[in-house]
Amino acid sequence: PVTNPNPSPTRRRGAKVQLPLRPVQERRREEATRGATMLRTLALLALLGLAAPFHRAPVGRRPAATRVNMVFDFFNKVKEGADVLEKNLREVDKNFQKFADGLEKSRKKFLNDLEGIFNNKNGLEENLERLEEVLMMADLGATTTLDIIDDVRTLAKDAPEALDSDGVKSVLRERLLATLEGTTGRALNLQPKGEGPTVIFVLGANGMGKTTTIGKLAQRLRVEGEQKVLLCAGDTFRAAAVDQLETWAERAEVDIEVPPPDYKGGPQPVVAAAVDRALEGEYDILIVDTSGRLANNFDLNEELKDIKKEIVKRVPGAPHETLLVVDGALGRNAVDQASTWNEEVGLSGMVVTKLDGTARGGFVVPTVRELGIPIKLVGVGEGIDDLRDFEPEAFVDALLGYEEGEASMLQTKLDGMRKRVAEKKAAEKAKRGA
Repeated sequence: PVTNPNPSPTRRRGAKVQLPLRPVQERRREEATRGATMLRTLALLALLGLAAPFHRAPVGRRPAATRVNMVFDFFNKVKEGADVLEKNLREVDKNFQKFADGLEKSRKKFLNDLEGIFNNKNGLEENLERLEEVLMMADLGATTTLDIIDDVRTLAKDAPEALDSDGVKSVLRERLLATLEGTTGRALNLQPKGEGPTVIFVLGANGMGKTTTIGKLAQRLRVEGEQKVLLCAGDTFRAAAVDQLETWAERAEVDIEVPPPDYKGGPQPVVAAAVDRALEGEYDILIVDTSGRLANNFDLNEELKDIKKEIVKRVPGAPHETLLVVDGALGRNAVDQASTWNEEVGLSGMVVTKLDGTARGGFVVPTVRELGIPIKLVGVGEGIDDLRDFEPEAFVDALLGYEEGEASMLQTKLDGMRKRVAEKKAAEKAKRGA
């Protein structure tokens, strides 16, 4: 049997399972607000003399000075709670800004190309033709591009402002959101407590950021999900891959199963040993790394199928997640890779890395629309906390460069245009009927 020659101590990080994992900024905001509200309530009770039962002295009556000190203690706690709330809200803003910064290159290129269309007095069809080129160059895909062009053409006939910059962006925003929000299963499929470990199978070509993603995901699951996590170094093809994953396990403070020294065999025994350890050690999560490979490598794809069989023997229904990691710089090529992987192995979701270093972030749209594979996580930086849940609205608004208020104005403008078009058509229909 394959064992870990240097097993790290088991770390129990709690037993709660949050299904699904909500965005960290949302959860932190709720927790901080709840805590501050409770502390303010306690302070008010203290002032009214209603908090005494919570601080009853064992014997005799509490001196007045002590009561006053307790009131001040409540106020100190309220201040501390407010400080925590303010700090957490700052963290929320930082997270949103990080996501926007990660899409800066994609946004700049796309918006520059888009603005160039409207700085002229060309006719409708000529402008639409140029718009089609811009959308295709942004890797949004042919189907989504044609839908947007048709929408703009229809609106522009009765609402000329549909062809200005904000008009096009309003249509674009609506179409992108409809596509990205229409896919189900964006949350990680974590098993309920007591039903065995959740097995997450991670694959992808070399250089995509697979090992880094595993480390960052392990960190999030341990800290935010309060999960006990075990990593499996299943990439036995490269000796350096095991060392890299061990480094990430140490950074994320989770355990890892590795091949013995000088191991020359395939990954199946290593994965089998990891699954057995996860079962015996009552781990909540097992994340399995695999050898980097191209999507069209038949032998390595067959190896992946054999690994999955080893997992299923021990944990029926596993793996619960099969995630493909792709580099955002691949653009449209990532869609082709995902299509092949999905046919060969079956994917439950994708992780897009290095969005902060590419101008081709639009490719996530055809990936979701054409393949029906949800984007579950995105990497927007080098830090261990820079693996984020994929939030369609945040992604689209960051791509278009809009904040919440501005996005709301866009939607209002689009609703107004659609209303005028509908009213005109109704009037024309009534006139024909008369």
